[in-house]
Amino acid sequence: MTAAALLLVFLALTSFIAYKKNSTWDEPAHILSGWAYLTRGTDYLSPLHHPVLGRSINASIPAALLDLDFNAGVRPEEEPGSDFFPYSVKFLYKNKSPGMTILFLSRFSNILLGMMLGIYLFKWAREVWGDNGAMLSLFLYALCPNILAHSSLATTDISLTAFFFISSYYLYKSASSGISIQNTALAGVFLAFAFAAKHTAFLLVPVFIASFVLRFRRDNDKRKVILSYAAIILIVFTVIWAIYGFRYRMDGPAYAPLFWNRFLGSFFEPLFTFLREWKFLPEAYLYGVLGVISGAGRGKSAFLMGQYSTSGWWYYFLTAFLIKTPVTVFVFLTASVLYVFFDKTLRPAILWAGLPALLIFAVMSTQKVNIGLRHILPVYPFIFLLCGYVTRIRTKCISTAKIIFASFIVWYAYAAASITPHQLAYFNEFIGGPKNGYKYLVDSNLDWGQDLAGLKDYMNEKNIKNIKLAYFGLNDPADFGIVYDYMPSYAIVNPKNVNESVKLEGWFGISATMLQGVYLNDKDLYAIFRDMPPVDVIGYSIFVYKLPSS
Repeated sequence: MTAAALLLVFLALTSFIAYKKNSTWDEPAHILSGWAYLTRGTDYLSPLHHPVLGRSINASIPAALLDLDFNAGVRPEEEPGSDFFPYSVKFLYKNKSPGMTILFLSRFSNILLGMMLGIYLFKWAREVWGDNGAMLSLFLYALCPNILAHSSLATTDISLTAFFFISSYYLYKSASSGISIQNTALAGVFLAFAFAAKHTAFLLVPVFIASFVLRFRRDNDKRKVILSYAAIILIVFTVIWAIYGFRYRMDGPAYAPLFWNRFLGSFFEPLFTFLREWKFLPEAYLYGVLGVISGAGRGKSAFLMGQYSTSGWWYYFLTAFLIKTPVTVFVFLTASVLYVFFDKTLRPAILWAGLPALLIFAVMSTQKVNIGLRHILPVYPFIFLLCGYVTRIRTKCISTAKIIFASFIVWYAYAAASITPHQLAYFNEFIGGPKNGYKYLVDSNLDWGQDLAGLKDYMNEKNIKNIKLAYFGLNDPADFGIVYDYMPSYAIVNPKNVNESVKLEGWFGISATMLQGVYLNDKDLYAIFRDMPPVDVIGYSIFVYKLPSS
């Protein structure tokens, strides 16, 4: 199978997933923010955790092709009485074009970005391992459930992953192959893209420093090295300003001041006050950086293997990685790491692939927001790059090794095919597959509100006229034609048929996150259903029960 064929498989799978799944919790907000920025220059609607580029990528195709209604008076996310999140759902599903059309077009830009990341992975792997290693790395990437899932969503996770990896590639090239105008320019541009896609990209700073130190030690022309890396910094600075239209803030009659007072007393507040006074970077960008720094220390309600916490677990991301990564990847990764130390000439390449992944793991494990594997998604391309070394391993029992290798390849391909289009809910065989995933992790690891459309199809198939529903997501089930009685949820914006009590009879649909009670005051509100076998499970995320009449 050629690289082009693998990329076409990737395109087909991601397009099918994007077509089948309704919007997740975060997507309407990303699409609305991106649309507002691209069409109006509005950068203040929701800047607390996200810069504008990732969201603008989400909205780029709809903004280019569709004429949509937009209420310029929507109140920003943090403003008292804000209607930002309710309006984001309305913007998506009650506009001039069908909601699923807007959603698919928004997702398609990320699909294309995912293909570009695959091309760069193949390019880097071929340079260090050769054609066979590059094909293996791309194969693992193109069929990875986690990569497929997040490339099919209109969020900022795949844009960060792509720009993080591509930036690292050009920093690697500068450190290993020498200074060139092309590598310097592209390193600067993609670093800026990464910083403007998601603030986690600041983890690239140590990678940049390592690249500079290595090049400085190897190159006799120290002045050239200093000028080259200074040029990278200047390019990053300039491109970020360009992305924000070279404006400190988007002034105008609709401008809403940002809530800087929320950071009073923060350790970093004096620094950011200084940066604001000197207008070092756009205001919304600075606001988001400080928001992320502050938010990482506050935590959020989270679930892990029956435990609940608002301060997180140091082993959360390690656990998520161990149970949501295909077993084949662990086998190939272990073989690569064990064998590469016998090949001294390739150790630098292994370190360049491995250290960014270890850095991401180490830093993310210290923060308190534990809501999804997606926060360490950038480790995957580096791991697939490492796995490409497997094709260079030589053993005495070549025929046996080939059979084992082929078996793992077939297993990997089967896992990718069998889970489609439910890749977001993938869990490996260590815990018995996706059917058991809800016992270990929920939220964006499994249940992100993506299966309302699937629930409606199920209700049509089974001729279910009405269902009692506890749903995790902002979407209005009525927008999908679902007739339901509301049960406590997190957080349908405008719920229908709200009753003080619900009889335990008839059909019930309960999202996995609600089943585990993560965001409910009473974690055991739905405990009666946990030990009850469901009639069916929609996309592994919505559990369907039928209770007899009393």
